[in-house]
Amino acid sequence: MRKATTALVGLASVVTIGASWASGLTPKHAAVIGVHVLSGAKAGTPVAAAPPQPSGSSTSKSSKGSSKSSSGGKASKAPAAAPRSGTVDGAVVGTQYGSVQVRVSFTGKKITNVHALQLTDSSGTSVSISAGAAPTLRREALAAQSAKIDVVSGATYTSEAYQQSLQSALDAAHLG
Repeated sequence: MRKATTALVGLASVVTIGASWASGLTPKHAAVIGVHVLSGAKAGTPVAAAPPQPSGSSTSKSSKGSSKSSSGGKASKAPAAAPRSGTVDGAVVGTQYGSVQVRVSFTGKKITNVHALQLTDSSGTSVSISAGAAPTLRREALAAQSAKIDVVSGATYTSEAYQQSLQSALDAAHLG
């Protein structure tokens, strides 16, 4: 009965999150939000980092005490836009052994880090299995640059939930 209830609640959460994301609406209750953003931006929107500030000016050259403009009277080009970067939290994915949630950091279209915010924790065994699997799952996600990663043997539930949370973060960041 507990497994069926957990599965039903998980399915309802995924449907609610998907419907909210598809319609652009933010759920009213924090318990329903599956994708968290680290700023005041709308849920499901990646957080953009501030563009880098120029470190100095190179508009003049000095030659024997005189000063000349390096632009030669031509209009200078605007600096190239900095690549979009940020951090997005994936959906909280429930398993029979506890919840799993990851945070994805990215620059441009490249995943730069994946951090497990929650791993299964219903027992000491569950904590141990998740702790052992987490580095492998992170390494594979960074290598694959996607959520298409192998399941870690002995940590099937954690691995599958990790993949689902990772995919929801990638979708929210428009990386997947």
